[in-house]
Amino acid sequence: MKINNKLRVELARALVVTAALLYIPSNIMPVMTMTIVGKTEPLTVLGGVYELYDSGLPLIAGVVFLASFVVPFLKIAALGWILFLHGTPRLRERRNALHHIVHKVGSWSMIDIFLLAVLAAVGQLGSLAAVTAEPGAIFFCIVMISCLLAAEIYKPRLIWETTTT
Repeated sequence: MKINNKLRVELARALVVTAALLYIPSNIMPVMTMTIVGKTEPLTVLGGVYELYDSGLPLIAGVVFLASFVVPFLKIAALGWILFLHGTPRLRERRNALHHIVHKVGSWSMIDIFLLAVLAAVGQLGSLAAVTAEPGAIFFCIVMISCLLAAEIYKPRLIWETTTT
């Protein structure tokens, strides 16, 4: 099934709006619950960053902060900006380059969810330790998939169109 250009733009916009709206609950709601030696603690994305930093792992905390908090926000902002300027000749080269970056980063977007799944599967040590996924992980996953699909649906050739939709 061939999708016309106007539909591509509208689908991409809807996906970016979805990602932007769900970005908030994905960061407010717990993404996992860790139980270590009887102490159970639900963790948000930023809570996990704080726990890593507090545990003496500032480098890993920084990587998690960038990959799980900053990069998704920047992807939503970049796609929103590209789609906001759709149909105008302004900054075409920059929008094209930015789309290329977002598209390349998109292939690594689900690494956080993959790591959570591995941690939940491997981190079951009976009464000593356990990790379970929480609803915030679902919202986070939807945000990542929405950005990934928006970047895939909105083809770079659409940046060079001059008609507004």
